[in-house]
Amino acid sequence: MNQNCWQIQDETGFLMNPDPISDLTKVDIPLKTDTIAQLQSVAENIPPLIHSHQLRETLLALPVVDMAPLKNCDDFRIVERFFQIYAHFANGFIWCEQDDPLTYLPPPVAIPFVQLGHLVERPPIVPYATTALSNYQKIDPQGKIEADNLRVVQKMIDIPDESWFHLIHVEIEAHAANSIAQIRPLAKAILQNETQRVEEGLTIIASTFDAMMATFKRMPEKCSPNRYFHTLRPYLFGFNDIVYEGVAEFEGNPQTLHGETGAQSSIIPALKAFLGLQHSHGGLTEYLEIMKRYMPKPHREFLAEIDSQQLRQYVIDQQNPNLTEVYNLCLEKMVAFRSQHLHFANAYIASKVENPKGTGGTDFMHWLTKLRDETAVQLL
Repeated sequence: MNQNCWQIQDETGFLMNPDPISDLTKVDIPLKTDTIAQLQSVAENIPPLIHSHQLRETLLALPVVDMAPLKNCDDFRIVERFFQIYAHFANGFIWCEQDDPLTYLPPPVAIPFVQLGHLVERPPIVPYATTALSNYQKIDPQGKIEADNLRVVQKMIDIPDESWFHLIHVEIEAHAANSIAQIRPLAKAILQNETQRVEEGLTIIASTFDAMMATFKRMPEKCSPNRYFHTLRPYLFGFNDIVYEGVAEFEGNPQTLHGETGAQSSIIPALKAFLGLQHSHGGLTEYLEIMKRYMPKPHREFLAEIDSQQLRQYVIDQQNPNLTEVYNLCLEKMVAFRSQHLHFANAYIASKVENPKGTGGTDFMHWLTKLRDETAVQLL
């Protein structure tokens, strides 16, 4: 299927464009009207259903909906909205009773969800693309993509901390668009030896990090570490040995999938590749490669097209002090961003547990520190 809504745009970067669809009952879809209305209603009511301990029985009572007709949708945002709904159904079903997590997904959730996973070409679990990249609506349609002008499309528990956590990431993605928009033009500028144009582009990338950092630092304003850790975070966990009942292709074998994590954002992987940064091989780099499976396909393709040798070698060859200075400034800004991420990772998770694991399932403090330190030593 044509995933046009995930094509990288200068104004919105990796965010879904046009804006995400929230209400499936208001668009033309090749499924039964009553089925669409039922799924939309349950999705909107996930928070109260969790609160009243009725989510599991509600999901068990759903029909097993055949998602094959969605192949005929002209608007891929529709498919993504269905995937978003079932992703929240799945994580909600497993984790809604914190003292009694389940080890299976029932057929009404598992079968359509796996079908949708094939359509979007991502694993059937809630990813960053679902909680952030396609999970926003503008309050003022003419306003900017800023956290204060946004609401989330899909909620799990409906507390201010949940919305703010996701929307801060959306705004960071919006700021990053300015940097991502430089990558393809600068690749051409290098080929044409337009040193001044390369300097200008790198200056934009450096300033974009400042905007991203300013937004990132606002996280504690409306998302407290305690509320995040104890209330929201459990719903973002991955699946360990979960049986997707009724899914023939899995043959009853339990599935292990990574949970939602910022490592599934394409911002830092794109800038890291373009800046020509290298990291030591091992479990960390293997994990980051696995995270690409959870990104929208056009984003994976964009990352694959970036020449990780071109820019850094050009800067080295030019021996231009101004060019080297602005290149190093970009690296310094990335180190600062990674340090801020490390600070929040400690405040929101690591300081609260003896053996910290991220929602993606890794020893994140170790690899965040390693990434930061390896970036810092690569200044020219």
